[in-house]
Amino acid sequence: MLFLVEMDHLKSLAPPTPEAGKDSVERIIFPTLERAEQLISEKKILAGGPVVGSVALRFIVESDSTEDLDSLLTSLPLWTVAEIRVTSLITFSERRDHVQSLLAKLEARAKS
Repeated sequence: MLFLVEMDHLKSLAPPTPEAGKDSVERIIFPTLERAEQLISEKKILAGGPVVGSVALRFIVESDSTEDLDSLLTSLPLWTVAEIRVTSLITFSERRDHVQSLLAKLEARAKS
């Protein structure tokens, strides 16, 4: 199963201190990038990357189940401080097959 994952760092109202920023980079950003690179090498993340100018990620995951996907997402340190949206995807050929079946049903109805 394919999923589009969108992860956006939740911003606090108070600007971070230099120490808090440094801590965030060391505890969240670098470990998240390292884990994402590992998931790419394992071919679990198929495509995507960090969003330019944001503490955010967009990527496509291939997973056997939603449970496996949940486990993958919670393995990313950004998970603890991010808003996450997941969209289930199907392949273009699966959509084409579905629409072809729908078209055949519509044609059959039009003939009756």
